Amino acid sequence: MDKFGRSSSTTNNRKNIKMVHAFPTNTLSYGENDHYDAEYRSICNLKEPVHKNDATNKAYVDSKLEELRHADNSTKAYVDSKLEVLRGTIQIMENHITNIDGRLYAVTLEKIPSIEKQINDSNSYMMELLKTSNENIKPAEMWDAIKKLKEKKIISINK
Repeated sequence: MDKFGRSSSTTNNRKNIKMVHAFPTNTLSYGENDHYDAEYRSICNLKEPVHKNDATNKAYVDSKLEELRHADNSTKAYVDSKLEVLRGTIQIMENHITNIDGRLYAVTLEKIPSIEKQINDSNSYMMELLKTSNENIKPAEMWDAIKKLKEKKIISINK
């Protein structure tokens, strides 16, 4: 037994343990980028890091990684849910546009024959007007009257 009350077997085992200080000393060698290399020796009783270059323990790093994973997963879930909502909205809009296009196509097909008929009617009316006009009307006045009539017909077609 030594003066601290330890048996000799305990002190013999402790001699095999290499102690490494947490603060930089000559016992630690420098590795790359001025980082300390513990050479596979254990650094004990580390606390959470306070400064940028402080060493830390595995439990602290694992807990921080888990926090980051949780934050990443929750953010990804939020973005995925918003993405699904946007996809649904886009699909609804595509269907609505298809329906509008179909209705416009059908309405346009219905209107084309009626517009053609109106154009033919106005042309035949103008031909009759030319035939029935008497010779006292000057040609310039006649063409002005025809232009005005044509403009009225075009305006009525566009309505």
